[in-house]
Amino acid sequence: MKLDLVVLGHVSIDHIRFPGRNEKLLPGGAAAAVATSAALAGAGVGLVTKVGRDFPEGWLKKLSAVLDVRGVQILPGRTIHIYMIYNEDGSVDAPVDMGVARKMGETPIPEEYMESKLFHIAPIPPEEQLKAIKRIERERTSLDFNPTYMEDYAGKTGLMKKIISRVEVLFPNEREALTITKTKTVEEAAKTLHGWGAKLVVITRGERGVLVYDGDFREFSAPPINPEEIVDPTGAGDAFAGGFLAGYSRGQPVEECVRLGLERAREVLKKEGSWSITPSPRSE
Repeated sequence: MKLDLVVLGHVSIDHIRFPGRNEKLLPGGAAAAVATSAALAGAGVGLVTKVGRDFPEGWLKKLSAVLDVRGVQILPGRTIHIYMIYNEDGSVDAPVDMGVARKMGETPIPEEYMESKLFHIAPIPPEEQLKAIKRIERERTSLDFNPTYMEDYAGKTGLMKKIISRVEVLFPNEREALTITKTKTVEEAAKTLHGWGAKLVVITRGERGVLVYDGDFREFSAPPINPEEIVDPTGAGDAFAGGFLAGYSRGQPVEECVRLGLERAREVLKKEGSWSITPSPRSE
């Protein structure tokens, strides 16, 4: 059966450390966050990633219950580990142990996945995103970004133009859009990204909602949420992209795609971790 969407990128083990508490391990990674969101919004989704033999079997089973996981490579070595260390002074450190997740753009893609309606390249180093896009060699590709690579976005304009010229749908947040384009306003950024070749630019703006540009501007408000309902903001942007792509890959109008994205983002805010499904956390 042809899949609606294939997502390529990181699946991680996230270490959450608060002062005076035991460390908690949660499943993470933008690719899994997008993929699980899209699946819960009704899309048929495949996942392409690399994990190590330390990746919990129970988490993989949870993924396989909602996704096609034939594209998940289990390799000798460690999964990418991300350490979210919350300090007493309010600052956050986030060191990363890449493990087997290097050269993600070269990850094997099952032949059956090449017939999917849409490919999404989750945040990986820009050079790796370009590798993946070139391998896929198709117009129907979407892509999003991550603050981890902000230095690259600011300093590698030529590379970013090459990537964006090959992409149908882009999902930057406001800060990423301004950094990549070196513009002053979000409207200028949207026009610039569209001018570089992206057919549809979807800029997320947190509580201010979403700005969409495809030659015309459309603004969408974020539905209100009680602050007391927010458990963890991690993965809200990825959940939005997943919901949006679930609709977009099946030919639904942009307005409905945005509605699905905002709905999925709202739901992930109410739970712990970035995935839209909830494998059991582990403590150490």
